[in-house]
Amino acid sequence: MINIIPPSVPALFVGVFIYFFYRKSLNYLALFTALLTFLLIIQLQPGIYGGFKILNYEFLMKVDKLSLFFAYVFSLIGFIGLLYALQVEDRLQISAGLLYMACAVGVAFAYDWLSFYLFWEGLAVFAVLLVIAARTREAYFSSIRYILVHAVSGLSLLLGMLILWYYQGMTTVENLRSLSYSLPYYLILFSFIINAAVPPLNAWLPDSYPNSTIYGSVFLSAFTTKSAVYALVRVFPGEYLLAIAGAIMAFYGVVYATLENNPRRLLSYHIISQVGFMVCGAGLGSAEALNGAGAHAFAHIIYKGLLFMSAGAVIYATGIQKIHLLGGFARKNPWIALYFFIGALSISGVPLTSGFVSKSITIHAASLLHRPFEYILMELASIGTFFSIVCKMGYYIFFGKEKNYEYKPVPWNMHLAMIIASLLCILIGLFPQVYYKFLPYSMHYEPYTYQHTVGVISLFASVALIFFAVREYIAPKPKINLDTDWFYITTGRFIYRAMNYILEPLEYKYIGEFYRPLVDRLLVAFRNLFNLFNDGLLFSLNRSFPENIYTFAVKKTQFFDGSLLKYLQIFILAIIIFYLLGLISF
Repeated sequence: MINIIPPSVPALFVGVFIYFFYRKSLNYLALFTALLTFLLIIQLQPGIYGGFKILNYEFLMKVDKLSLFFAYVFSLIGFIGLLYALQVEDRLQISAGLLYMACAVGVAFAYDWLSFYLFWEGLAVFAVLLVIAARTREAYFSSIRYILVHAVSGLSLLLGMLILWYYQGMTTVENLRSLSYSLPYYLILFSFIINAAVPPLNAWLPDSYPNSTIYGSVFLSAFTTKSAVYALVRVFPGEYLLAIAGAIMAFYGVVYATLENNPRRLLSYHIISQVGFMVCGAGLGSAEALNGAGAHAFAHIIYKGLLFMSAGAVIYATGIQKIHLLGGFARKNPWIALYFFIGALSISGVPLTSGFVSKSITIHAASLLHRPFEYILMELASIGTFFSIVCKMGYYIFFGKEKNYEYKPVPWNMHLAMIIASLLCILIGLFPQVYYKFLPYSMHYEPYTYQHTVGVISLFASVALIFFAVREYIAPKPKINLDTDWFYITTGRFIYRAMNYILEPLEYKYIGEFYRPLVDRLLVAFRNLFNLFNDGLLFSLNRSFPENIYTFAVKKTQFFDGSLLKYLQIFILAIIIFYLLGLISF
């Protein structure tokens, strides 16, 4: 007998129903279903539930504080995202958004490996549909790349869990630290870090998220990477490699975000950076660090959704997706500017916002554990976050010199979705101790100490002073920004030419007449398979940008024109001024 109705089930059925029988009025049904999912989640009591069997295999669901904490925010952002897209008449976006949310909730509650795997693969499928929903050439090639990368993630997870079943008899999703240095351990870990976008496995994220619709990017920013964070906290707490990788990831993402000119691509790099804090928290492994990973994931989903919604509102109103072509938008719509800066201050960790009370937990845990490498990189990432989002993106889009562009009003539902997200960012920042009660582990941490509050304010004040002194020198330019894609594209080109060089003589010189037809077919099949992989995974980036990025990639990246050096100088100056202001304050 089934003990309870899993919260993701209504959304799964309704999402499929909406796709096949779509009418615009069903957008409200999707919105109500997301709200119903949240209400079902808050009714759950801790425990392990089962009863549903197929071929003697029992699907299990585990409810504890960790799964509940992530499920709360998954359902909340699902509701907010569907409210934001309420005026859209598109079966694919509405149904895929609802099903995507259902899979994220399913991952949070799955206790057996098979159901976890099915929901994990569902995340990839419905994310791809949200990218395709843009119905553009760029979105199509981004979706090819996305599904190929995540197919590797899914296959790695499948192989790892099958080995666990066969050799260990383990069918439930548990902490695998006791199996360190085993093959299934690393296969499953590899699957999780792909979905978490840990460099150098991160290129799929900034390639696909900006090419989706403005509504789809709200869902995309919330579910895949944060489901991976949940999985890392659940299965690999205390893995040393995660702490190092997360700290590097936090700084890596923010550096590339600082160089960006596309607002949604900039925000996509900040997903990589902010998820780095969470991955680092999972790797540090203490109760406080794990709480920090969870708390920051919750806050990040809300404020990152708010930032994508406000950036999407600007794109909706102007049709422009380049920062250097925007300016003075706050004069046209000050409300969107207000929503944006609430999200921007939250992601930076400014006092009285959600980021201040969540991000600092992991940094504090690193200091208590005497991990200076992780501590320093996360602090540097905080500087870059404030600089690139609050200063650079905020100033050049909403203030600065007003450009000549058309403007159309933003619908009421988009405003309401951003208001709800803004209020959540502020309420979490104002009442941290209430927020901390929902965390998976007990913790006594006070973010609003004099030293911490004044230190953060002086740090960001120094960054702001430097930005306004050099803002004309570092104004956004219409350039393309590549990271590990440069390596993938150039390496892929070399492999492609090498394989053709090897296959052509083999096909005609070394095969006898009798076997030649069979070998011809095998070689053609192999070449087609390689071309699909090469075209989708390596060269799709060439087609996911309007510009000729392939030619650009093999000749030059933005790193080589001195841009990185400029921003590193700014970071160093910010640290110096921060310490001077700190000495004055104390």
